[in-house]
Amino acid sequence: MMKKIQVWLIPLVGVVTIALMLAGCAALQKNEVLDVEGLLTKAGFQKHVADTPQKLAHLKTLGQQRISRHKRHGKLYFIYADAANCQCFYVGDEREFSHYQDLERQQGSNPIEMLRPDIVTGEDWSQAPWGPFDK
Repeated sequence: MMKKIQVWLIPLVGVVTIALMLAGCAALQKNEVLDVEGLLTKAGFQKHVADTPQKLAHLKTLGQQRISRHKRHGKLYFIYADAANCQCFYVGDEREFSHYQDLERQQGSNPIEMLRPDIVTGEDWSQAPWGPFDK
């Protein structure tokens, strides 16, 4: 009887262990995202929630959990999109992006990936379904 229990118990323990490890990795990744979003907010970035189907569809076309540069009405903005967690994006100008980089350095954080930082990426946001970015 004991051998029968051991036969199925060992694989079960293995499966449970793997599941817990994967859940831990997902939790760490989510914490890293929340840390980045906290730094963005502290740096002065504004949070814009995708509260309509059009906004959510547009949000999903953006590079996720990285910073990209976009122009809107001729002004340069830095965008951090997160469709998976908050269904939102954070937007800041050059001053706020510089402040964000300073905060990253102060905390010793790994810099967030930026999509081709040497050029402006994406479409001109003048026709995007979001409200004004002005403060």
